[in-house]
Amino acid sequence: MQSFMESRPDHQASGCFSQSSFQCAPPKILAHQKVRSAPTPPYKGAPGYKCSVYYYWWRFLQLSSNYDQTCKQGGIGPCSKLYEDFGDLYKTGFNEWWQERWQIFAERPAVTIADGQSATGDPESLLTIQLDLSRGKDAVMRSFEALHLQIHYPERIATTSRSTARYAVFSRPILMTLHRQLQIYRHKTRDPNATDAEIADRVGITVNNRLEGLTERQLIKAGISTDQLHANMRRAKNRVVQRDYRMACSLIKNAEQGIFPKADTR
Repeated sequence: MQSFMESRPDHQASGCFSQSSFQCAPPKILAHQKVRSAPTPPYKGAPGYKCSVYYYWWRFLQLSSNYDQTCKQGGIGPCSKLYEDFGDLYKTGFNEWWQERWQIFAERPAVTIADGQSATGDPESLLTIQLDLSRGKDAVMRSFEALHLQIHYPERIATTSRSTARYAVFSRPILMTLHRQLQIYRHKTRDPNATDAEIADRVGITVNNRLEGLTERQLIKAGISTDQLHANMRRAKNRVVQRDYRMACSLIKNAEQGIFPKADTR
């Protein structure tokens, strides 16, 4: 599989995507960029570009052997249709890829407010709107309803709107979980000889460290063997790693279909 490049904050990048609307928070890659309702970071100190489900969509799709094959063959292969929209994921870092491809995740409402006007002004004032004549009646009605909510009930718009993006986020993403699953997948594929418990320790997975309410130190002090405690902890770590690895494989498989984040197994 091809090597991949991570990204660095881009202070010179074009900010056209920052004026668009997305179903989930977009990555923060511009020095002046403001992100509304920023999600919980995947880990402490994570850079802004990783604080978005769209980064993990890119990253999990990179791990697809089918997509890798398609990119190596110039867009010909098992993921040729998806390649038309996502392009070659391996030739640049995420920031550069995002600036080229963000449109596939942007919302495309049939009704929008005309340039120079705002939905956050006086609800009693008049607004000029623009109507996309190529969209059907249902799409127009949904956009009118969403615009009405945006004006009168802005706090509800995030939970009631229906995505119009070409590639909509499938389910509510939890970035910490996606990051952990990504790390486990990478460790298991790069070091197949490592035990699941060893991988759990590398990733920082914690499990119940008590036996009948007693910690290891308390067991030793009481003269009780710690073998059962260690066995229980090892089994718990194994379960977490095996489950997350299965889910990571499923996330990759569904990403090949343009669906993310979706895991068909637990």
